[in-house]
Amino acid sequence: MELLERDSLLAELQEFYRAAVGGVGAIVFVSGEAGIGKTALTLRFCEELPAETAVHRGFCDALGTPRALGPLHDILRTSLSSLGPLLTNGHDRHTLFSAFLELLGAGPFVTVVEDAHWADEATLDLLLFVARRVIDLPGVVIVTYRSEDVDRDHPLRRLLGDLATARSVRRLSVPPLSQAAVNALAEPAGRDGAHLHAVTGGNPFFVTEALGAPTEDVPVTVRDAVLARASRLGAGARSVLDLVSLVPDQTEFAMLESIVAEQDSSPGIAGVDDALRSGMLVLDGPTIGFRHELARQAVEADVPPARASLLHGRILKFLAATDTVDPARLSFHAAAAGDAAAVLQYAPIAGRLAARLGAHREAAEQFGLALSHATGAPAAERAELWECRTDACERLHWLKALASGEESLAEALEASSQAIELWRAVGNAEREVAVMARRSHMLWNAGRRVEARDVARAAEAMLEPLPPGPAPAEAYTALARVRMLSYDTYALSLGTVAVTYAKEYGDGTTLAHAFGVVGRLHWTTNPDRAVELLTAGLAAARGAGDDLTAAATLCNLGVGAAEIRRYQLAERWLGEAVAWCTERDFDTLRDHAVSWQARCHLEQGRWAEATQTSTSALHTVADGPAAGVGESLALTVVGRLRSRRGDPDAQTPLDAAWSLVANSGDIRRLWPVAAARAENAWLTGANARIEELVTTTYRLAIEAKHPWAVGELGHWLRVAGAATDPDVRVAPPYALQAAGDWAGAAQAWRELGCPYEMALALAEVDDSERRLDALHELQRCGAWPAAELLARRLREGGVRDLPRRPRRATRVNPAQLTERQLDVLDLLADGLRNADIAARLHISPKTVDHHVSAILAKVGVESRQDAARWARELGVTKDGMPQAKT
Repeated sequence: MELLERDSLLAELQEFYRAAVGGVGAIVFVSGEAGIGKTALTLRFCEELPAETAVHRGFCDALGTPRALGPLHDILRTSLSSLGPLLTNGHDRHTLFSAFLELLGAGPFVTVVEDAHWADEATLDLLLFVARRVIDLPGVVIVTYRSEDVDRDHPLRRLLGDLATARSVRRLSVPPLSQAAVNALAEPAGRDGAHLHAVTGGNPFFVTEALGAPTEDVPVTVRDAVLARASRLGAGARSVLDLVSLVPDQTEFAMLESIVAEQDSSPGIAGVDDALRSGMLVLDGPTIGFRHELARQAVEADVPPARASLLHGRILKFLAATDTVDPARLSFHAAAAGDAAAVLQYAPIAGRLAARLGAHREAAEQFGLALSHATGAPAAERAELWECRTDACERLHWLKALASGEESLAEALEASSQAIELWRAVGNAEREVAVMARRSHMLWNAGRRVEARDVARAAEAMLEPLPPGPAPAEAYTALARVRMLSYDTYALSLGTVAVTYAKEYGDGTTLAHAFGVVGRLHWTTNPDRAVELLTAGLAAARGAGDDLTAAATLCNLGVGAAEIRRYQLAERWLGEAVAWCTERDFDTLRDHAVSWQARCHLEQGRWAEATQTSTSALHTVADGPAAGVGESLALTVVGRLRSRRGDPDAQTPLDAAWSLVANSGDIRRLWPVAAARAENAWLTGANARIEELVTTTYRLAIEAKHPWAVGELGHWLRVAGAATDPDVRVAPPYALQAAGDWAGAAQAWRELGCPYEMALALAEVDDSERRLDALHELQRCGAWPAAELLARRLREGGVRDLPRRPRRATRVNPAQLTERQLDVLDLLADGLRNADIAARLHISPKTVDHHVSAILAKVGVESRQDAARWARELGVTKDGMPQAKT
């Protein structure tokens, strides 16, 4: 069929390619309904590329459980064969992805990934990895998907959200054919173009199949159109169609020849030729497949069940004799053939491979498939499968918490319950207690704290008589973590045993977790020992190739140091965490680390940086479907900045943060928000609310024995005139404040590098000169509400020679914009484009670009619209501020 009305789309693709060859690569998402011509568009584009361009094509297939990195397997059939060993020999995902990217960068390329709506989790991660880096490569990655299959909860939708602001991303939508185009196609066949357009909606596939139908009547469904066309073929060709329809990815021609040759009374390879001549099947190198996926589905649905089962069995037999076949294909055809033994043979292999590649959703589904066929299998085999499913679901919970965390955690708990029961039945106490310990930790994360403690105590009792070994190493590690989370001092004893066992019997991941638990327990008592233990855990995780555990350990290093205000150490490890997570697309953990960077900037008086960093974290979260672990902290930083600067609407982000953490029971999440809400109440004259806002969290802080949390929350209780516990350990600056040594506290805050807290402590010293110093420091920080409170106290005390209050123009301009930047911001708020602003201010558009970039950076927002909204909310416009006298 002639490719009609696609010239503009081809031109855009060609422009993207030219830009890529010039040094600016891109990833292009091509969307449209099924049959709209996405594949035809990409094929035509690739046909017209220069000869030196490397072209790669891969397909996401409609297997019940997709192959992990299915498109990459397809690409390896025809190109980039040097990646084969990395893909099949169990290398970690980051190494594989990096090698793929390096090979792409060898010269001009176009890589097409078809049907991403069927993509497995690992393929989506690969696309995210490539999309964030392709801008520096000499080529284009084209990703096609069916728009109607990608709803708000679809994994691909989350990928598109993650890449919403990526500079490398381009989008094309393929529209239906117009009435004129359908007329042009219908006229040579003597068909009614108007009627054809009405019933097909201009869908090229529907039009094509309808025109190929044997009658004048237009079929009302594409299934009828496809089957009507297939019915014109002979028995041999139809037999070939049936076979090929049962293979969701491309069918190897060698497989087709082998199976066709086996069939009784088969016309042999002539049936293949007839099917190809019909145009319904096409050759693609060593493979054969349907021209349209919809046609394959229509034929597949028409194959009688008994015949389908027989053919799946023959396909399985052929694939099983092939050395390099993906085990996910074997498990799919085994299940379709009803061969339970084969499913039990291949599905676990596919599950373990998927888990190694980071496709934990697919791993869980493969283990589930195996379990659905394992009714007669030995109990120990079923127990191992349930345990593997537990691991896959739990990792999916942590890695994909933005979208499917709660559902995955529930599935992990169900799988662990089954595994425990079966291990108990076969008398394997070591595996039973190991899964029980993990289950206790999962119960804790699910908010079922009482049940978690009960399971943990039962597991601890079972562990005592067991000899050392790998399973007890896992169990002690998990139990120590639960004890740590519940602020139990016994956690250190369990953790020490866990480290000892893990060193001798455990794998790298278990050792990393054991070091992590014990290291975290030392932060508030012996920070240097905490760093020593956590860095040992980091080395173990990296040595085991467990990138996710390494990412979590880096975050623990940075967050732990930040909590005790060791900023130099915190910034080092948080920076490494952000870099590590960004490189590996662990977005949830990256956002957590970025939010802590924002908090460090806030506490060090680097408020412009805190604004930018917290806004960046929140912008990333906004593109996802739900809250990440860093959102509450980022919201807290935003609220605290607004409170301290006197900006409007500080309460909204603080209330939003509290709603995210209120039921967590986690002091590390509750403490920053409770303290921020108390400070906002003080700055707005609502001291009577402070006790209510802080008391419950303060008690939890005492239970957790966290001296910094106890100190800060206790300080706000004293501000409110409420009693605090004098016998608990408190961090040094707060201890000095509680004792009334405000000068000593101010010096302690100065040494830590916290100017705002230093100024507030100085403000309490009974010395007018010191209080004046505090006023100067608060004004320098831009902390206008606190400065006003102090100035009022000084005036009430008879001090008259106060520093001059800054002009309103300065006070309501917290980002410290220049006069010219205020001019530009005024016009941005009016909705003017850069060219219009340039004409209005008599400057060049390039200069306007520079000013707009500077405004976005100072204000800490991502877009012109956000900057305009910020200006309107704060009244930061030149017209709204008094002008200097001339």
